[in-house]
Amino acid sequence: MSNSTNPPLNAFQKVLLEAKLRRCSSDAFQAFFSEVMSEVHRSDFIKVRAYGSLGDQGCDGYLLDSGKLYQCYGALNGDDRKVKTLIDKMNKDFLTALGSEIGKIMKEWYMVHNLVEGLPTDAIVAMNKLKEQNPGIKFGFVGFEGFEQRIAGLHPTKIENLIGAAATNEDSLELQLPELSQLVNAIIELTESEGAISGLELDPVSVDKLDHNALATHWKMLISSGWNNAYIVSDYLDRHPDPLAGETIATHLNTRYLYLKSQGISSDAIMTSLYEFVTGKGHSTVQRQVAAHALLAHLFESCDIFENAPLRV
Repeated sequence: MSNSTNPPLNAFQKVLLEAKLRRCSSDAFQAFFSEVMSEVHRSDFIKVRAYGSLGDQGCDGYLLDSGKLYQCYGALNGDDRKVKTLIDKMNKDFLTALGSEIGKIMKEWYMVHNLVEGLPTDAIVAMNKLKEQNPGIKFGFVGFEGFEQRIAGLHPTKIENLIGAAATNEDSLELQLPELSQLVNAIIELTESEGAISGLELDPVSVDKLDHNALATHWKMLISSGWNNAYIVSDYLDRHPDPLAGETIATHLNTRYLYLKSQGISSDAIMTSLYEFVTGKGHSTVQRQVAAHALLAHLFESCDIFENAPLRV
């Protein structure tokens, strides 16, 4: 498990972990979980996969020394509204494990999930029922915090291998203009055929906007730190050879934001989607992360993305 001498993941690393968990669903999520557990527990962790008609006997991973059995549930985009599906899977997978040969040596049972913003209360109630019906077995969940705890205890090189290289607060003080230029020009290229909408009227940003949009702490921290570079982004866009560059970027990201919001997606999921659109999916360089955070902070501050808090009276 985590080494208590290791620092927790920083905000940049948490963003990468959230993006990784949202990208991984179904078998890909199980594979990522197995990769993390293998790094943490080494040979004590046994990877499990289905074998023909035998299936996986309700087990996606097992710890030999402690008798802990893990079953994975990887929802699409880490935000599954199908509560009944989750509950049914929990009950079915546990009963399958309990009735199999591995159930005879199982001491603890855990549902591993990628619901990064938390579980529905129904899942907690369902887990408690299983606990009451099986007093000799310990139960629990492993979610975002569980992944964070396990990964944070690893060597920095292994952390990077799992979620990618992450920027630091020191890196955020050195925004690279060439990197910012690449980001801006790439977005402009995508919107060339769409035209620009002029005459946008934007309200001044409220000091309460971060809290109003209910963003996770790591996103609040990154947007706040990105504000230190937002003026550089604004100045760069004002001096861009294309006089409509700023409007084009704002319009495109605002359109994407409004579309995602109309789908009922949470603020964190929207921010992650916008972040991956700007950086590109998969591992990105530290310099690109810093530029992306600065660009998103600029758009957040100018109210092109997310909602402004109502004015206080």
